[in-house]
Amino acid sequence: MSKLLLILLAVLVLSGCGYHVVGDRDFLQGANGVNVILFVNRSYRSGVEGVLGRQIVDEFAQRSGGKVLPGDKADLELVGVILSYATIPVSYTANDVIREYQASLKVEATLRQRTSQKVLWKGEVTETQVYPANIPPQNATTTATPVQQNAGTIPLQQNAESAAVERICRRIAEDIWTKAGERF
Repeated sequence: MSKLLLILLAVLVLSGCGYHVVGDRDFLQGANGVNVILFVNRSYRSGVEGVLGRQIVDEFAQRSGGKVLPGDKADLELVGVILSYATIPVSYTANDVIREYQASLKVEATLRQRTSQKVLWKGEVTETQVYPANIPPQNATTTATPVQQNAGTIPLQQNAESAAVERICRRIAEDIWTKAGERF
């Protein structure tokens, strides 16, 4: 009898109470997809709206099972504005040369019904990422100007910044999915 009671108790406990991971739910369930409209870019960094748009489409398609659709076929639309992009130095070498920068991107996003324009979720999301500054080699000649010393490292630093922007946009896409899902 006690074994049966123990098994019954285990089944009840393991069946759970309907808990789920926050943001893991497909809030597009019941809707005929979402149209992700290219965000307006109010920052000085050109092209970030394309990177962010691609990351959001990828995130929503992956999490919803491909429910990212063109405007006329989707029930919902996601619109937004890139409010700001900034980089600041965050660490220095012993010689007072910048070692690392931190990039920061702030966006405002709105999920709404396409036909009625009823807002389902609206919020701001900010993410940051540290990336390395490419320091000129120690054996750089002292007769070379700073521009000459940095000439070979500038493309490397630009690549590091672009990679940081990709990571930031990926996290923002995840944040938007999670926060919009918490609304439901």
